[in-house]
Amino acid sequence: MGVVAPAVLAGVSAHAQDAVEYNLPAQPLSDALTAIGSKAGVNIVFAPDAVKGKRSTPLKGRFSVPAALDALLTGTGLSYSRTFGGSYIIRATAGPLAKTAPLPDSPRLPRDPPRRLQDVPVVVVRGYRQSLIESLKQKRSFDGLMDSIVAEDVSKLPDNNLAEALQRVAGVAVSRDQGEGRSITVRGLGPDFTRVTINGMEAQAVTEGIGTGANKSRGSDLNVFPSELFSRIDIKKTSSADQPEGSLGATVDLVTPRPFDRKGPVHAFAVQASYNDLSHRSGQRATGLISNTFDGDRLGLLVSATYAETPLELQGVHSGGWNQGTANGGFCKPTTGTGGPCDVPAADLSASLAAYEQLNRATTYHPQFYRYTNSIGTVERIGLTGSLQWQPSPRTLLTADLLLARHKTQRNDYYLEAIGFSRGASQGGKPEIVPRRVELDADQAVIYGVFDNVDVRSEVTVDDFQTDFRQASLRLRHQLTPHWGLDIALGSSRSKLDNFKELTVQIDRFNVDGYSFDIRGSGQARPVINYGFDVTDAGSWYFGPLVTQSGGSGAAGPEIRLRPNYVRNDHDIAKTIVTYDPGGVWRLETGLELKRYAYTSMGSRYVEGEANFPAPANGLSGLTTLFCGMGTIDPPGGTPRCWQVPDIDAFVRAYDLLSNDGRTALSTTPPSARGLNQSVVENDAALYTRLHFRTTWQGVPLRGDLGFRQVRTHQASRFFSNVPADTDPSRFVLTRVSRVYNDFLPSFNLTAEWRPDTLLRFSAAKIMTRPPLSTIAAATTVSVNGGRRQVTTGNPLIEPIRATSFDLAWEWYPSRDTAASVSLFYKDISTYIQTLTYVAPYRVTGLPEELLQYSGVSPDDDFHIISVVNTPGGPLQGAEINYQTRFTALPGLWSGLGMKLSYTYVISRINYDLSPVSDVRLRTDLINISRNAYNGTVYYAKGPMQVRLSASYRDRFLINVPGSWNTDASGTEPATYWDVSASYRLRPGLTLSLEGLNLTHEGVETWDRTSAHLLSGTNFAGRQFFIGLRYRN
Repeated sequence: MGVVAPAVLAGVSAHAQDAVEYNLPAQPLSDALTAIGSKAGVNIVFAPDAVKGKRSTPLKGRFSVPAALDALLTGTGLSYSRTFGGSYIIRATAGPLAKTAPLPDSPRLPRDPPRRLQDVPVVVVRGYRQSLIESLKQKRSFDGLMDSIVAEDVSKLPDNNLAEALQRVAGVAVSRDQGEGRSITVRGLGPDFTRVTINGMEAQAVTEGIGTGANKSRGSDLNVFPSELFSRIDIKKTSSADQPEGSLGATVDLVTPRPFDRKGPVHAFAVQASYNDLSHRSGQRATGLISNTFDGDRLGLLVSATYAETPLELQGVHSGGWNQGTANGGFCKPTTGTGGPCDVPAADLSASLAAYEQLNRATTYHPQFYRYTNSIGTVERIGLTGSLQWQPSPRTLLTADLLLARHKTQRNDYYLEAIGFSRGASQGGKPEIVPRRVELDADQAVIYGVFDNVDVRSEVTVDDFQTDFRQASLRLRHQLTPHWGLDIALGSSRSKLDNFKELTVQIDRFNVDGYSFDIRGSGQARPVINYGFDVTDAGSWYFGPLVTQSGGSGAAGPEIRLRPNYVRNDHDIAKTIVTYDPGGVWRLETGLELKRYAYTSMGSRYVEGEANFPAPANGLSGLTTLFCGMGTIDPPGGTPRCWQVPDIDAFVRAYDLLSNDGRTALSTTPPSARGLNQSVVENDAALYTRLHFRTTWQGVPLRGDLGFRQVRTHQASRFFSNVPADTDPSRFVLTRVSRVYNDFLPSFNLTAEWRPDTLLRFSAAKIMTRPPLSTIAAATTVSVNGGRRQVTTGNPLIEPIRATSFDLAWEWYPSRDTAASVSLFYKDISTYIQTLTYVAPYRVTGLPEELLQYSGVSPDDDFHIISVVNTPGGPLQGAEINYQTRFTALPGLWSGLGMKLSYTYVISRINYDLSPVSDVRLRTDLINISRNAYNGTVYYAKGPMQVRLSASYRDRFLINVPGSWNTDASGTEPATYWDVSASYRLRPGLTLSLEGLNLTHEGVETWDRTSAHLLSGTNFAGRQFFIGLRYRN
């Protein structure tokens, strides 16, 4: 649906000389001019005061735009001129000015952006073609490197949220979660390296997902926002002194609509219905905008709102990660005639021993729990903007903005897996499993296996979380004297993620014989799985206390996990900017910015642990239900599509799971919860000076800026620290660590107008990104989550990431519809922050064994040992190519064709330590970098019809180095997404739209191990189709 609210200014492009049928009554001249522009699809620009009180004569018949304007303006004292870009400007007649004298598009003079508080009030009727031209004008006039999306440019292609709306910008790639775009990467640098501002004020929204969980870092989850809330989006890829520090990749500036954008009454509404072909469910969206100006256009009020409810279903396959054959105590060596758990028939001993010898090696990798996954739910988004503008005098402008957004997800996840492969000896897991048959591929990965004594689990997770975001800002701009200006801004934003009901219930079946999986013929993403028993029979499953099997190595059992968690991010900002402009070739700007940033994370766990609940008095009767799914991904024959799952509501009633009392009492202080409770407060003070200049050198106009930003960061972190004592080995204390560090960040941007249609740009800057929040807000924490066990050690004193950046660009603007650009960029990252991971028994950490209480594991079980360290970093470099044109030379209807293409290449070389106990290193790309990315759009816009087809491609990229379970890395496979949009103008102001998202049913696939790309997981979310109506006055 895209940005609908600001599209009230939009018309449909058409040639000015095309004759159009009109039947306009006598009416105010402003209304008649607006009707002509809308009907013909051209821009008609006029000052309200110039037409105030004037009326038009009736206009009936077929006219070109010039002929229509001639008829309307006769006798009014007004005339028009046509710009080189195809717009028409209405002005008071002054002398013998030719009516159609073109205005030069690129005068051979150095130019500065307008310095007035407010542009002359105008009413603009835009066509889609003009919106593309507007984006180019924004890009061209900026001193550094920037890409802009204006309202109509976004609204012509479908999206679920703001992140997806940005994926068609050059250099921007999207990371997906829950079947939608969630965050963005700019030129290979992920969300932690990208700052987001809303109306010039830094802000952050965070939410949760199915892939990476709650966002506890500095990046923004842009899926919180409906894209309809914004009228313009600027992606600034170079730095200047006035921009907030913290970005290595880009600053994304989101601008909400304001009443002075188009003065007078404005109304816009849109409704859509959607359908997902995977879930076979429908959704709906609606948006509206009302705006008006009063008191002679000196006071304006605007309100916009949007609502969307989208069905969610994901179907996929997950391996649980690939572990070494010898990990978790290795497999059970087959025996015969001993009466022990590892006995096999004597006739099969030789074959079973051969399978064991193949499998039980450190060079062999097996999936921890192959499983098909099915997630079903709903995503709801609500957005509201409000803006009040008051201009009591030409020298003073007061603007108040408000933005509210809510993102809510309710989701049920259904899993059926062989959990025993991920368990150690203390849980009667892998050391009890007997290999019977095994086949390996050339990479020593198991592609077929038959096993005995396998624990199988069915589980359901209910996730019900909500993010509430709000931002309010107030800005006063006042021209003190002809040369001195003052700009004061105050802003406050709050992002609150609330996930009280993250509830998982499990039922188990122990020591199943004959379990098998087979990916020899169908591939890793379509395993044939035989669980060895009837998974649809409720009597085959168990719920109750931990159980040790006869002759087994340890006790295991199903769990109930209630894991409420909350994340809050606050920004409070005050800015003062003083500008001195003597009216010559330079302008000086000095600013002071004070910012308080606060991050708080809270989480609770059951005090008495998540296992060892009593068995139900009447067995599982009434506590389970039959689930059937995976109809779209269609597992191979022999793999169950239906199985018994816990009935969440029945378990809640039977065990009073949400009472927070007795056996289900929650607390923030159990060892498993302590690491979730942390906070960071940063008080930042920045002083900057920026000198704008414009001059000529050897006849070449030059413009740009030179400045510096001095930043002081005061950081205070609070977290629980484990402080063992002889009398209390699990003793802990609340710890506070603070520090102060300073950064001096110079920047320089230069643009040379080499020719009237050609620009050369150069930029250089020192840049920095503060450390990830989870890194500086934790000491050492212990976490056990099923088969994943980890000890994580943070570092509140770790250094920020710092770099030096250089950019060089060539831009060519041969006509109003055509532009081409090539930009080269280089970043020398001098300090980097790496997450260092290795696998070892818990005992090697030296932490108290008491921290494992109620976890069900022992100190001899394997854990991921995680720490963070500063490393030297390395270079990042790349190129970006853009081309945009409209095929105006084609005859007739074909002249409505056009295209936009962009390609980005990025490469980096970072040295990653793979082990803290050896010198093993991996030299590879930065996390989140896709070496190749492109997007392309072919569009047709002529008359009442518009059609656009778009493709976005992102190459593979790394997500973790090192990877899980002693693999060197993990990453995501390449993906291409195709989208389409078509619209038809039924009558002036009313448009019918048809849209499609993800036409090729592309999924998200992740992998482990760079040499083999072993499947970690894959998810498919289906295609989405939309039909809707849009109205604007």
